[in-house]
Amino acid sequence: MTNGIDPAKQEDRPTVLFFGRENCDGTQKALQFLNFAGFDVSYVESQGLGQALPDWVRNWRGDYIFCFRSYFILDQGLIDAASIAAINFHPGPPEYPGSGCINFALYEGADTYGVTAHIINAKVDNGTIIKALRFPILKHDGLRSVLARTHLYLFHLLQEVVGGIATGGENYLNHQVATSSAEAWRGEARRMKELSTLQKLPLDIDATEFHKRLHSMHLPEYPLHIFLHGRKFVLLGEADED
Repeated sequence: MTNGIDPAKQEDRPTVLFFGRENCDGTQKALQFLNFAGFDVSYVESQGLGQALPDWVRNWRGDYIFCFRSYFILDQGLIDAASIAAINFHPGPPEYPGSGCINFALYEGADTYGVTAHIINAKVDNGTIIKALRFPILKHDGLRSVLARTHLYLFHLLQEVVGGIATGGENYLNHQVATSSAEAWRGEARRMKELSTLQKLPLDIDATEFHKRLHSMHLPEYPLHIFLHGRKFVLLGEADED
């Protein structure tokens, strides 16, 4: 993305392959910030799980890969295309790697949540941690409010890490990794099928378990549901926050 940039100065700009998400305000703000910070950005938009990578991506070679709310899972060949670092901005703290992390945090009664920037390796949410930010889960929080705060913190983390790289490059990354050396991933990455299993309600579910799942796993766009006599019934409306 080179609008307004003198082509003669283009070679001096660090090159970035940026993976974002369709219809995501944070992605658009991140793109603006990357250009403002002086990077030469190639953008890959993800629209959903299972989407094929555009053909041109396989030929990309550059300095950094940044992933922000992207559905794509990068293989080692693509990771290696970044000569300095491939970095993911994960919408969860190191305690919750993988998918559905907000849901599992609320379901398990966590009192804090957060976001994590980490080096990408061949396993999901497993690479060296650059920095984690955390915030409290408040008494009256529900899934929607924690999700909104997570997106704000995730963009703030991207600004902090990308800004550090823009001014300090590899020295910044090495320093930040050393500063975060006490941070570590906990457990195996959760998978979407685990969340999908819990969103399917058993017919004999008790009230306590129902309200736990309603609080942590129900949104109108991803509703709790039951199957009865071969038909699927979905729960309508937003879950009430406590």
